[in-house]
Amino acid sequence: MHSDRPPNSLVLEGAVLALDVDGVTLDSSFDKNPHWMTVVSSKFDIDAHLLRTELFERSWPDVVRGRQPIEVALAEVINKMGWTVSVEEILECWFEADYFLDNEMIEAVIDWANQGARIVLATDQEHRRAEFLRSRLADVLPLSGFVYSGAIGYVKEEREFYPVADVEFGTSERVQSVVFVDDRIENIEVACRHGWRGFQFENQVSWRRDIDHLLQEATRGR
Repeated sequence: MHSDRPPNSLVLEGAVLALDVDGVTLDSSFDKNPHWMTVVSSKFDIDAHLLRTELFERSWPDVVRGRQPIEVALAEVINKMGWTVSVEEILECWFEADYFLDNEMIEAVIDWANQGARIVLATDQEHRRAEFLRSRLADVLPLSGFVYSGAIGYVKEEREFYPVADVEFGTSERVQSVVFVDDRIENIEVACRHGWRGFQFENQVSWRRDIDHLLQEATRGR
């Protein structure tokens, strides 16, 4: 998905841009769009906000590391709450209602790809949503790698996530070539200790310039 620029315009060749999904490629601000739990609640006449405690506080650590299928964990909640909605109905509504691209970020990422940077995803997801996101984001971004917690058994707060990601991305011998953009500082800190270059995305005014600078440094191997 490169542009028709001449080869000498690929100024970011050699740099790898590793992107988080929620809060980076997807807009998770909810100031313009309703939270997916609100959408699910309205559509199925249930209080889906109970999932905060019944699913995310109890089962999610195992689900997001691939130790328990989301279908099993969600079915247990549905049965406990006495809801008549199915697991598949909730998952479909959740994934669709939570998919809002950050169009400014997408535009910037495509531009960096056109300048030679490789684009990969590094995200905490369980299997079902990971596949949904892989399919959707591959339609808008030139992805060359995708690592998620459910597949490798570690989340991004854990140092073990990053060596596995390097193997997948082909960066084990050049970790400094990776620029990691995430909205959570704890993830950035662990990634930087591993050797990646990290940037906490908070939609600050200078974010595009700052990431561009890190990509140029990664290209030069500094």
